[in-house]
Amino acid sequence: MSNSSMLQNNHVYPVEDCPLTLWRFPKQSETSPLQAWDSADILLANTAEQIISQTSASTLVINDQFGAITLHLQSLTSAPISFYSDSKIAHLAYQQNLTLNSENSPKADLIFKPLNNSINDLNKISAEQVYLIKIPKNLDFLEAILAQIHQVAPEDAQIIASAKASDINNKVVKLFNRYFKQVDVSLATKKSRTIHATGKQASPYSSYSYWKTWQLDNGLTIYNAPNVFSRNSLDIGAAFFLPHLPAKPNDFNSTKTDVFDLACGNGILSAYIASSFQQNNCAGELVLHLFDESYMAIESAVKTIEANDLSYVQIKPNWNDCLSDVKDKADWIVCNPPFHQQKTITDHIAMQMFNDSQRCLAKGGKLIIVGNAHLGYSKRLKDIFADCELVAQDKRFVVLKAE
Repeated sequence: MSNSSMLQNNHVYPVEDCPLTLWRFPKQSETSPLQAWDSADILLANTAEQIISQTSASTLVINDQFGAITLHLQSLTSAPISFYSDSKIAHLAYQQNLTLNSENSPKADLIFKPLNNSINDLNKISAEQVYLIKIPKNLDFLEAILAQIHQVAPEDAQIIASAKASDINNKVVKLFNRYFKQVDVSLATKKSRTIHATGKQASPYSSYSYWKTWQLDNGLTIYNAPNVFSRNSLDIGAAFFLPHLPAKPNDFNSTKTDVFDLACGNGILSAYIASSFQQNNCAGELVLHLFDESYMAIESAVKTIEANDLSYVQIKPNWNDCLSDVKDKADWIVCNPPFHQQKTITDHIAMQMFNDSQRCLAKGGKLIIVGNAHLGYSKRLKDIFADCELVAQDKRFVVLKAE
């Protein structure tokens, strides 16, 4: 076998009767070792196929990271399938892989039946016969999913979930038992397991709330939906960043200032800027453009700004992959870039954000970021921007400004 064939096979889904070629999003190089599925995806799809192929039961696939579970079932069953993910990347990955396999399938008679529905708002999940869950790392998000299913599912609905065996622990099983009467955990298959749940509990005992709030020292209340980073408290990176954000009159234009909050999360950076703008009697209009690939993050940021009497600013929410296809120009871009995609450590998201920012800055505009000191963002920014300066530094974090 040639070396190039070996590399390409890294992206061929290893299920004999399901000849799919799958890529992560954004599509990586052929030499990348990262795959668009794991053994838990295959186990969940295989388990579900046995159940729904005979009945063609209506099925909702939840938290499918790159479309592997959904496309597996679409290629082998006639069941009406819907797709829910909080992640814009997941929706784009599914669409990328659907197009790729529809146009270039190695199986001539492979025809994908269109999805019933594509959902980004958890509260729009409705009644289905089967729910398939790729268990998220975030247990607050998992409980939000289970609570919504419990609320809308028929009594005879089946819930099948999967994860790596090491991630199905007592806390995870306890959550399923809180909402469902019969909960069975499978034996491990290739280091992954499934959880099969049926029979809704009459009244789950839970302190679960979709929204959690906490306050900053300056009195701002920060609203956090279940799948938002640092849902329970101020993260230390943001705490280090806040004093260095644009806040004084000379940081803003006299007529209008456009601020892009990239990877906005719960909106803490935007809320802090808006509060400072108001308290310091800054001139002109402030427009906050909120960008995040998490729909719950966009929800949270909007709620944070509106609930803190900051509605005098103009808000433009954008559920988006970084700044893809954005035509507006920014006077400031503020960003606390992630360095994980799901459980994978990667710098490609930060690099996409930096390159997108360079393209979207107005003349004289500035990008200001916080990052872990060991990530070496200063060198990366100097490769992209004409100027990059160190604004602040401690043992763990750096604040950098580029223009």
